[in-house]
Amino acid sequence: MKLYFLIAKRFLFPNKRFSSSIVNFISFIGLFIGAAAIVLSVSVLNGFQDILKSEYIKLNGQFLIEDYDKQLYESTKRYLDFNDSTYSIHNLDELLVIAQNKQSLIQLKSVTNQSLFNFYDLNLKENQEYLSDNEIIIGSSLASRLNLAIGDNVRVVSKDFKFNYFGIPEIREVVVANIFTNRILRADDSLVFGLLNEPSIENLYFEFNNSEAIISNTSSEILSWKDRNLQLFEATEIEKKITFFTLSLIILVASFNLCSSIMQITSKKLKDLAVLMSLGVNKSGIKIIFIIYSYLIGAGAILSGIFFAVLIIYLQNSFSLIKLNPEFYLVDTLPMNIFIGDIFLLIVGSLVLVGIFSLIPLRFVKDMSPNQIINRQI
Repeated sequence: MKLYFLIAKRFLFPNKRFSSSIVNFISFIGLFIGAAAIVLSVSVLNGFQDILKSEYIKLNGQFLIEDYDKQLYESTKRYLDFNDSTYSIHNLDELLVIAQNKQSLIQLKSVTNQSLFNFYDLNLKENQEYLSDNEIIIGSSLASRLNLAIGDNVRVVSKDFKFNYFGIPEIREVVVANIFTNRILRADDSLVFGLLNEPSIENLYFEFNNSEAIISNTSSEILSWKDRNLQLFEATEIEKKITFFTLSLIILVASFNLCSSIMQITSKKLKDLAVLMSLGVNKSGIKIIFIIYSYLIGAGAILSGIFFAVLIIYLQNSFSLIKLNPEFYLVDTLPMNIFIGDIFLLIVGSLVLVGIFSLIPLRFVKDMSPNQIINRQI
């Protein structure tokens, strides 16, 4: 096998054969660009997906438990407290907010003061210690649409229009205590935080970040952030797959070029092949030589492209070289993240593709013999 490798290496780097070297170089560059493009593109999509995840977790936590009875509620809370797990208990209602002759449908998330500042990670306009019963925290987009500022009074009414004894809808007046920003999920357009008072077990939800601390202690279904945003997550995953497949066409085209390179080198090395076959190298050995030759180009180009792309990702994450306009892209730097699974899939798929195209031009080797080659050269 060492002899086969040395012969393939000599074919790859021939002495004083610029034309052969340039064909090999073109094949190398095509595969290099294809591998680097796939890794960089997928890393950007992963980066934006991570941003969506982190921004969602800031407002809703990673996991959610719903639909449980009083006994399960008490045991779950006791277990979380015992394990010092960060969690939030909340109610979620749909209300109509009215301010300055303008109105908007909102989701009121009623939480405790402890979970508001220990569990959620809100980007608040002003520092705040706690909420009182008649105070709320609204999103910046909602505040802009209703022309509200901190300290303004607004009225909220149930979307079901619950009436009192006099037939008038129950209206509650509250004060805007603070404003938070979350443009990526557009949550600041409809989500409002309030204080949880006298919670009803039937309408309570648990949000927490450590699934291992609770999964063995409850029989209820635990919903992850992916489950609660299935359409959004599937959309990003489909986009990743389409991008991966589309950019794989670069490697496919480069593999055709590699196939042409192998055909060219075999036609130029007929005398060398005749000598090798006369010295006892069989046809399988000749095929092994050119398979090694193709993988020296293919594997070298793919691994080099991956290394180059990973280096770019490292530099971007370390020094934020590529800046973005946050008014259009919602982030100020280009997010990039790559996973081992993505790289493994790229390596396996690319090497299989290179192997297939390296075998195509070797089909005529089975019909070759030293005498035919010598007669063809005379």
